[in-house]
Amino acid sequence: MFDFFDGENAVWFYAVPFAVFAPIYFSFVWHIGVKNLFRVDEEKRERKRLQREHLERINKRREAKAGTRQREAHAATMPSKYWIAQAAVYGLFMAVVGVFSAYPTYSYLGAGEAQIKLNLSHPGQRVEACVKRTKEELAALPPNMRAKMKCSRERSAVLLELEMDGELLFKGEAKATGLRSDGASSFYKKFFIAAGTHRMTVRMNDGDPSKPYTHEQSAIVDVKPTQNLIVGFHENDHVFYFK
Repeated sequence: MFDFFDGENAVWFYAVPFAVFAPIYFSFVWHIGVKNLFRVDEEKRERKRLQREHLERINKRREAKAGTRQREAHAATMPSKYWIAQAAVYGLFMAVVGVFSAYPTYSYLGAGEAQIKLNLSHPGQRVEACVKRTKEELAALPPNMRAKMKCSRERSAVLLELEMDGELLFKGEAKATGLRSDGASSFYKKFFIAAGTHRMTVRMNDGDPSKPYTHEQSAIVDVKPTQNLIVGFHENDHVFYFK
């Protein structure tokens, strides 16, 4: 059954491309020769007759000079039926491409399934805490390097856990990126789950050895079939999000 607005067989899904491209196609076919089948132009017919006679005289002179070799018909002298045949072939090709662009249908997820994407990038804490320089240390440095705080660039690895309904989906560690390990730690994982209501819990430790987790958050999410639920982290607010 066709549904005009919704569903895989929605009428508008087929009607809109047809309404847009059909006038262009039929206009093209009409101007390349179809109109000649329905309208008789005596002046054009006489002009074609004179052209044929002229070509016949030229061919006869050439045959007299070079035996029975004849000149191949130029594209401009081809009858309208050849143009119509070409248009029909092109139209068939367009129809085949249009059909296979929509069929057969493919679904990345099964019925009643959804997907979780753990997409998170977060810089860990510095391996060494920043130290305030003394006046003597600042005086010993060049003027352009006299920063009051001395901080290590290397950052700690980030530990991450993801639970759903009390079951562990993911647990891993990501080291800091960069030549000096001073960049962010990144995670990107995919999980297929059953659609429905679930309790999601995310825990993260970004380098504090005195705590099991520096960030932890739980949320009840209603995941629809075929939905992609993204789990990430807001750096400004230092909270996880589920969307």
